[in-house]
Amino acid sequence: MTYMDEEILRKKEEIKKEKYNTLEDGFYMDGTIIKFERKELLETFTVFLPDTMKQMPQAYARIKYPSEFRPQKIFTTVDLSVNMGFTAFPSEIQGNEIQQLSERMKAAIHRANPDYRMYSTECLSETKGWWFAFRSHAMDSDLYNMMLAVTIEMKLVQCSFNCYYKDYQKWKKVVLMMWESIRALEEV
Repeated sequence: MTYMDEEILRKKEEIKKEKYNTLEDGFYMDGTIIKFERKELLETFTVFLPDTMKQMPQAYARIKYPSEFRPQKIFTTVDLSVNMGFTAFPSEIQGNEIQQLSERMKAAIHRANPDYRMYSTECLSETKGWWFAFRSHAMDSDLYNMMLAVTIEMKLVQCSFNCYYKDYQKWKKVVLMMWESIRALEEV
């Protein structure tokens, strides 16, 4: 009898995963439906973000990102385990130069941290931005990091994401969907 109960629960989970797999409807992860809302950021663009993510308090941001070059806006989960950062710079970089910029960013990170595991650089189809991922080390576990560079209205927008490495397969698809949802303010 126990086996049948487990099978029913597994089927219910599968149904929820099928039903909730978009930013508009929500995304089912870890027994919870994550809802998303479009947020305006840095007076430049909008992006869908989980409604459970809140802006990280500056006191925490200074500790978690000790460099003065931390993202301008950082959103995090309640337990601070999943983070997304956003920075916008005035720039005249053209869309066709973004791939080279992403490769240079990746090379700089790897030069500074040769033990990090770097992954390939890829293009987003909707936003035409270029992103890459890498595995880094923290005090208590490894982290999965993703970085995106995209031009929006004469600005270079840099987006970052990190979570525990053990959770990256749950988050990677969702992060790419969020980044694909980036729109210039004029487009919304």
